[in-house]
Amino acid sequence: MKGELKHDRHSPDRPRGRRQPCAKSSSSRADDSSGGGFTLVELLVVVAIVALLATVLVPSLRRGLELARAAVCRSQLNGLVKANQLYASDNEGYYVPAASDIWWGVAGNLHRWHGVRKDLASPFDPSRGPLARYVGADGKIRQCPSFRDFRTGAGAAAYEAGSGGYGYSDLYVGSQFWKTGFFHNSPGQLRGAKRSDVKDPAGTVMFTDAAMPQACGGRAYYVEESFCYCPLNLDAAGKPDPRSPRQPSIHFRHLGAVNVGWVDGHVDPRRDFRSVRSNIYGADPQAMMVGWFGPEDNSLFDLE
Repeated sequence: MKGELKHDRHSPDRPRGRRQPCAKSSSSRADDSSGGGFTLVELLVVVAIVALLATVLVPSLRRGLELARAAVCRSQLNGLVKANQLYASDNEGYYVPAASDIWWGVAGNLHRWHGVRKDLASPFDPSRGPLARYVGADGKIRQCPSFRDFRTGAGAAAYEAGSGGYGYSDLYVGSQFWKTGFFHNSPGQLRGAKRSDVKDPAGTVMFTDAAMPQACGGRAYYVEESFCYCPLNLDAAGKPDPRSPRQPSIHFRHLGAVNVGWVDGHVDPRRDFRSVRSNIYGADPQAMMVGWFGPEDNSLFDLE
C-alpha cells in the first residue's frame, strides 16, 4: 500500500547480525551472576600473588632508590672537593681549615669548614661558612640524601649540629697539625694544608660520608659529624701515635659502602669496612656501620 512503511530484513533501522533481545530464564540469570565475580579462593590466590610480587620487587626498588641516592652523594662530594680547590686558588694555595678555632676553649670552637655558629649550643650556619661563596649559602650540597636518620639537638646535645652528612680530613688536608704538632692551641688549626704539600692527590682523602654514633638510655643513634677521622691521632711533633687511636666517624651508609672524595677530585665508593665495638659515647660503631677503610695507619690521609 502506498504510504505504508515496510520493514524488510535489510532495513537500516534494524542492524544486521544483531539478535533481538529475549527474556532470560531464571537459570540463565543465576549462571551469569555466579560467573560475574571472584570466588573466595580466587581472591585469596590474587592476594597471594600480589604479596609475592611485593616481596620480590620492594627490595629491588629500595636498592634502586639507594643506588640513586648514592650517585647524588658522589656528585655532591665532587662539588665539595671542587669548592675547596677554588678556595685554595683564592687563598694563596691553602685549603679551607677544618676548624680554625677548635682549641680556643669556651671563647672559640665556633668555626668549621661548613659554617659558623654563634655559641656552643647553636647549630652551624652554612651561609657564614668559608665555602659558602662556592657551594651556595643554603648548605644543601653537604646534606647527603641517604643521611636522614640522625638526631639533632641544642645545648649540650648540639655537638656538630648543622654540619650535614659529610666529614673533612681534619688532621691533614684541613689543617697543619701534621706540620706544627697536635696540641692545645697549636697554630696548625688556623689554616689548611697547601695544595703543593699534597704529594699524591689521587691517593689522599679530603671528604667522606660521616656520622658519629652515640647512645643514651639504651638507645643508639647518629649525630652529625664535621670530620672524617683518620685511624690515629698525631703527637706533639705531628707524627701518628699508635698509642692514641681515634674514634671512627666514616659512615658506610650506602648499602655497606662509603663514598670518598679525594684531593684530585675523583669520588669512589669503598667497601673494605672495619671498626671497633664501642666508642666514648657508649655506642657500637661496628653495628652502626661507622669505621674506616684501607690500612690501619694514616697513609690514605697523610700528604705523602
